[in-house]
Order: sequence, then structure tokens, then C-alpha cells
Amino acid sequence: MKKITGIIIAGLLALLMAGCSGKQAADKAAAGNSKNLVVYSPAPEKLLNMIIQEFQDKTGIKIELVQAGSGELLTRIKSESANPLADIMFAGGAESMEAFKEFFQAYKSPETEFVNKEYISSENLWTGVFVSPTVIMYNKNLVAEKDAPKGWATFADSKWKGHLAFADPTSSGSAYTTLSILLAAMDKGDGGWGFVRTYVKALDGNILTSSSAPHKGVSDGEYYMCITPEESVLQYLRAGAQHIGIIYAEEGTGAVPSAVGVVKNCPNAENAKKFVDFVLGKDVQGKIPEHLYRHVRTDLASSDGFKPLSDILMNNYDFLAASKNKAANIKQWNDIVVGK
Repeated sequence: MKKITGIIIAGLLALLMAGCSGKQAADKAAAGNSKNLVVYSPAPEKLLNMIIQEFQDKTGIKIELVQAGSGELLTRIKSESANPLADIMFAGGAESMEAFKEFFQAYKSPETEFVNKEYISSENLWTGVFVSPTVIMYNKNLVAEKDAPKGWATFADSKWKGHLAFADPTSSGSAYTTLSILLAAMDKGDGGWGFVRTYVKALDGNILTSSSAPHKGVSDGEYYMCITPEESVLQYLRAGAQHIGIIYAEEGTGAVPSAVGVVKNCPNAENAKKFVDFVLGKDVQGKIPEHLYRHVRTDLASSDGFKPLSDILMNNYDFLAASKNKAANIKQWNDIVVGK
């Protein structure tokens, strides 16, 4: 009797395991045949509209888009990691994505053969899709030509106290990029934190939650100047805004790539890989400069109208080191902001 019972139990277990493996196979097949893709992105709407429409038309895959700051989206990906909802993170700063790399899965697109090697994760967890160096934007109606900023040092001058604006690096990936560039450029043996302390004093509380708020505020005359990605300023200049000025800091700047990565254990992994291939492809990359960014491919001509990166970049800025130090840098920033 015990032998028969054992056989029955073993049979039931075998059926149960077969059912589980069958369900897993079915789930895998369903994922492979999915026509959906969830994209998290902080990128501007016009760029996203172009990419999404062309991708949907080409593949028949429907994109569900979630837009927010890169810091917020990466934190969301982390909180959802037990049951991922996103498939793709698109246009997050590479140093921020590197800081969250455990939540991405490796994928080496065939298009990376043509991508600048400096813009590819060593573990293939993310790949740069475009770059935009950090620059100074100022309002010519509020800042006399003789007082126009020459570099980052201007932002520690008490003369401008209360007239500057900066996005919060705890929530904005581009603002964290700016912070890490400032630390490298203004390091006087103190890691750059002495400069940051005086900069925070000059901001006088004008630390804004949105990465677009500083440049919009400068354009509207609410603030005199700000530090922002190049493309933010070019959008005003290309639109004919004569009251806007752009400065490439004399101390040098950085150009951190905005990257794309496949979320680990995402529900639509095959579609996510197709999206990566698409945005790195020559056709989309050729259109990137139309949206005021610099492409990352080595087989495309340099974009007209952009100042050569070789003329403006610092030699000592390591954005991957900035990624490793992000938690400590954000804590130090917050301590300074609250007056510690």
C-alpha cells in the first residue's frame, strides 16, 4: 500500500512539474510573441514622438511610454525589480544608469560595432544613444555683455545671489551630471566641494524639482543664468531667441551620453532588444542632430552647427567614477543644502 501511495504521489508531482514547465514555456512563448513594449524615459517629447512613431510603424509593436526625470524612473525600476513593469530605460544619463546597473540585463546590439566605444557599458548593460555637453545659459537682457559668464567660477560669485537656478541632482539625472562635472572642474584639492558650497549659497534656495525649469526660467527672465545641457539652450537659439546666450566654460566641461538599457527580467525582452537596435541604427542616429543632440555613431559625419567636443571637454572628467560615487556625492550635496 505504501509503495502504491508513493507511486501515486510521484505521479502527481510529475504532473505538477510538467504543468509548471508547460506554463513557463507558454509564458516564454507569449512574451516572445508580444506586441507591447513599456518604455521609461526622461527624453524630450518631440524626440520621443519621432522615435516611437517610427518604431511602431516599422515593427507593429505598441509602445506604452512613461515620462519623468531619470532619477525618479531609475528609482521606480529598482522598486519594481521583483516584478518589472518597464522593458526599456531610454535616455537616462549613463552615469546614473551605471549606478543602477544591477537592474539591467546585458544586451550587445549588432549596432554597437559602429558606436563610440567610450559610450558603451563594459558589461553591455547600457549603450549611449546621444550626447549633450553641459553648458552655461544666460539671459542677455539681464546680464550685460561685460558681465557675461566665462566659466563655472561665475556661479560662486555672490554678485548673482538669488539670480541663479539649478535642478535638484537628487531627482534629475542631468543635474547630477552637472554636479559631478563641477566637482571635477573646480577641484582645488577638496574634491570641488568648496566651490559647491559657495554655489549653493549663491543659489539662495533656487533648487528646482524639474530639469527643464532652470532653462525655462532663464528664458522667461525669472533667473539670470543657469547650467544646463547644450540641447536645452540650442532649442531657444534655433528658434531665433536673440536674448539667450550660450557659453562653453573655460574650465572645460563633460559630455555624458544618454543611454538605453534593457530592464532585467522585463516582460517583453525581445521587443526591448529590437528597440535598442532601432535607436542605435544609422537611420535614427542620423536624425538625432535634428533634435539638437550629438549622435554616437562613428560612421556618421560630425553634425554641423555643433562646437567640436575636442575643443570643450575636460581631460580629467570620468563619468563612470561619478557613477560609483553617486550615493556619497548626493549625501554630501544634501548635507550642504540643509546647512551641515
